Amino acid sequence: MKGLIFDIKKYSIHDGEGIRTTVFFKGCPLNCLWCHNPESKSFKTHIVHYNDKCINCKTCEIVCKKHAIKVIDKKVYIDNFSCDLCIDCTKSCPTGALSSIGTLYSVDEILDEILKDKVFYTNGGVTISGGEPFLQINFLMALLKKLKENHIHIAIDTCGYTKFSNIKNAAVYADQFLYDLKIMDPVLHKKYTGVSNEIILENLEKLSNIARDKINIRLPIIPTINDNLDNLSQTANFLKKLKISKIDILAYHNFMVDKYKRLNMDFKLKHIKTPKDEEINSIVNFFRSQEFTVEVGG
Repeated sequence: MKGLIFDIKKYSIHDGEGIRTTVFFKGCPLNCLWCHNPESKSFKTHIVHYNDKCINCKTCEIVCKKHAIKVIDKKVYIDNFSCDLCIDCTKSCPTGALSSIGTLYSVDEILDEILKDKVFYTNGGVTISGGEPFLQINFLMALLKKLKENHIHIAIDTCGYTKFSNIKNAAVYADQFLYDLKIMDPVLHKKYTGVSNEIILENLEKLSNIARDKINIRLPIIPTINDNLDNLSQTANFLKKLKISKIDILAYHNFMVDKYKRLNMDFKLKHIKTPKDEEINSIVNFFRSQEFTVEVGG
């Protein structure tokens, strides 16, 4: 059994408690317009090109058995209909100008990478993120079992859009859930993420009944979209009803714009700016006034 992984990030300090290794699963059922990891959306390997590294050697064009690549003036054009994602081009590129995003790993291969850093996990551990980990449920469960056998603290970062049975089964092994809440209004949620939030809210309520103390809510703050008082108040009221008290505030940024360009993806929120510190502090103070425990950045 293998899982499609797009990154393994060492020494992470923003994905749960302490120093962690974060494993990013590829594929996501949501299509958030502000997504900071657009490479995570598709459940397939991406090939990206870095113009500044290209020396116009055309090695990629020569090695491509499907003749899917053309190089013109240091610009690589890939015919996605012909490309079979064999990634021979990325392996042959002498400068790393072509790179693949999305690699198949076995559970043991990932575990080997994780165990290299186990000495640093005194107050930390491993975070399974994405994308959405529950899209690869069989691989996820196999990895969780191995991590638990090695006495490693486990956090799962999820959007909550999956069958609750998946979450319930994972809760046996997980020590912490980093659970995303984006927008409370179901119509606006579908407008900005592509799906309704009905399943997400239902799953959070069910999870709170069996593992309330394990839940950290992650609330991304996207100016003009979900930072209004109405949405924040609805969020606070819903969480108080579930007796969930821990919230991580994640401020929107636009560092990922170059990723969209390299992936030939359209970024539709170019007009939105990073919220100012005083705006984030105001939101933090709002939730703290409602007796939530609030951290900025996760």
